[in-house]
Amino acid sequence: SAMVFVGREGDLAVQEAIGYLGEGLVLEATRLGLTTCWVGGFFKSSVANAAVGIQAGERAYAVTPVGHAAEHIPQSERLIYGAGRTKPRKSLDEIAPGHEGWPAWAQEGVRAAQVAPSAMHRQPWRFRMDDGELVVGYEGADTPKVSKRLDCGIAMMHVELAARAEGVFGAWDVGLADRDVARFVPDTHDAE
Repeated sequence: SAMVFVGREGDLAVQEAIGYLGEGLVLEATRLGLTTCWVGGFFKSSVANAAVGIQAGERAYAVTPVGHAAEHIPQSERLIYGAGRTKPRKSLDEIAPGHEGWPAWAQEGVRAAQVAPSAMHRQPWRFRMDDGELVVGYEGADTPKVSKRLDCGIAMMHVELAARAEGVFGAWDVGLADRDVARFVPDTHDAE
């Protein structure tokens, strides 16, 4: 089984939405004891498109297998896995400069984003506080195959879940200019 993440090309913040909603589904599948893995660049789009009956103007942006991982991995797959070894996580200072002075909900949010998955473990997201709101953007040029905006959407889900665990609820304002992707607007700016 697999999930195919489809969106309308050209829609405002489509890739952020796919990352955000897709990560919610991936986390729920994981909570249920299923194994998943985001695949954005190396899947046969023709197979994914046929599986979901893709419509004109739509695109499969990513997929994830869903099931139970094999207990014993064949030698050939171990070699491939070894080539794609997990890279160390970027420091909080790198992804969120000045985070020490932020409200607790924002600090926990960026800690949660720090462990979020991203294409090729690149962790492109960068955070800053702006008038009590947490802004997420990305570093470096965007890529056409697996957008850094999709990666930011995945991180956004982690931020929001951590903020909720701190008792702070809010909403994402998406479609910001340039490399800024979205801002998390807490229901109250007094949240600490």
